[in-house]
Amino acid sequence: MTGASNLATIIEARAAERGDAPGLFDENGRSWTFAQIDLLAGGVAESLRAKGVGAGDRIAFYLTNGPDVVFFLFGAWKIGAIPVTISSLYNASELADAVHKTSPRMLLVDARGAEAARSVGADTALPILSIDASVAGVETLAWGQEARVSGPAVADEAEACILFTGGTTGRPKAVSVTHGGTFGSLARLAQASSRSAEQGTAAPDAAPNLIALPLFHSGGQHALLFAFYVGRPAVVWERFGVDRLAALMERFRFDNFFLLPTMVFDIVHAERELPFDDVKSVLVAGQAISWTLRREFEERYRTPILVNYGSTESGHIAGWTGRDMKAGLWKPGSAGRVYDGVELEVRADDGSVVADGGEGEIVVRSELTRGYVDDAEASAELIRDGWVHTGDVGHVDEDGVLWLSGRKRDMIKCGGFQVWPEEIEDVLREHPAVVDARVLGVPDDRLGEIPVAVIVRSPEGASRPDDDVRAELVAFSRERLAHFKTPRRVEFVDELERSEAGKVKRVAIAGLSGGDA
Repeated sequence: MTGASNLATIIEARAAERGDAPGLFDENGRSWTFAQIDLLAGGVAESLRAKGVGAGDRIAFYLTNGPDVVFFLFGAWKIGAIPVTISSLYNASELADAVHKTSPRMLLVDARGAEAARSVGADTALPILSIDASVAGVETLAWGQEARVSGPAVADEAEACILFTGGTTGRPKAVSVTHGGTFGSLARLAQASSRSAEQGTAAPDAAPNLIALPLFHSGGQHALLFAFYVGRPAVVWERFGVDRLAALMERFRFDNFFLLPTMVFDIVHAERELPFDDVKSVLVAGQAISWTLRREFEERYRTPILVNYGSTESGHIAGWTGRDMKAGLWKPGSAGRVYDGVELEVRADDGSVVADGGEGEIVVRSELTRGYVDDAEASAELIRDGWVHTGDVGHVDEDGVLWLSGRKRDMIKCGGFQVWPEEIEDVLREHPAVVDARVLGVPDDRLGEIPVAVIVRSPEGASRPDDDVRAELVAFSRERLAHFKTPRRVEFVDELERSEAGKVKRVAIAGLSGGDA
């Protein structure tokens, strides 16, 4: 090991101390030891280096979720390169936008993403390589060999990865996270969960952690790094499914889960019974979980649900642990106890710190992010003098417990994914039946929130049956957006309420509630 702040040192340390222990599993029976992960990542590093990739270069990943992404993440870090993890759910237009924002040196794809990548390549000189062999029209990156490569030393503030998340303008934003900030976030979570911020504290025979979220998602990537940080093996699958989960639970006897509320919903409403006997707790993050869903899960499986509050930009801020539950500290409805080591302030609109117990925006000192790579103005709003402004409103009580009451931003969290109303509105306005559009987040037991479109129709649209236009607009959106961004309902109004300045007000419309289109 060389680079103390380089995230590559996490896998290098596990390879050195428990190299023969299983470190990674897929859902099809394959496994790799920590030493094999390190060596395969080294092979990836050499393959990338042979293609001219070096320290500070960004590499875009448009890859199906699975163990290969693990090798490529650590392989990039081993040469000081910066993964740009793009959702494999993105269509060609969204992929092109992500590439434009981040200016990578290279785009890596697999067979599934090759068609979308080819359309991007037709409009740019960006080199596109496939990690799968024999993809027509795309050069193959030869990899799979083993090599011992140590990651270079990097500064704490060095860019480690670019993840896509929300922004103040309502568009997906490319967030730059740092090596040192990520290490700090991992250490705080380790301290909260195991009373030690040190690496490698897991028992040699500890059960693996299921990485339920995809690795292009900040939650999935952080879950993988946390498992390796403490020394637990990880199970990485392509995507969530109740039957898949049941099979893996039988095989691995997991003792904890990190899930999205969407996944909890599917588990609760599945006909089959899942083997939760060994599971001590379920950590839920990504969005708020409804009380109805929480109660249904806990009553059915007698397993407590814990919550964690944080974001891609801020890292872990607050949450509840199993020890808190046993000690009777848990307060229903709260976001959790502020973690040790987190510097948090509650600030008024003028930037002043509010009195103890007062409500305001939640602001934390964090070195996790360098801001948005594609929006300097939004970055200046996000980070001010080293403090990250979360956009969430709440207060901290006398016991150091954080309570949230709302969001300053209009972002919708649907199934753990972040959805930005303006992006959907722009698409809807392209349709000839639409004069104007507003998209709102409406509560939903399964998905947390769903996007609902409120439409002012053109004369052409108003002349046709409502249900025909609704179905057409949903199909139109689905062709142009990732599925989780597609409006689940469409409602019609004569006009949109506007402010004195002429801006559309984002306020709830009476009668709107959850439900699919």
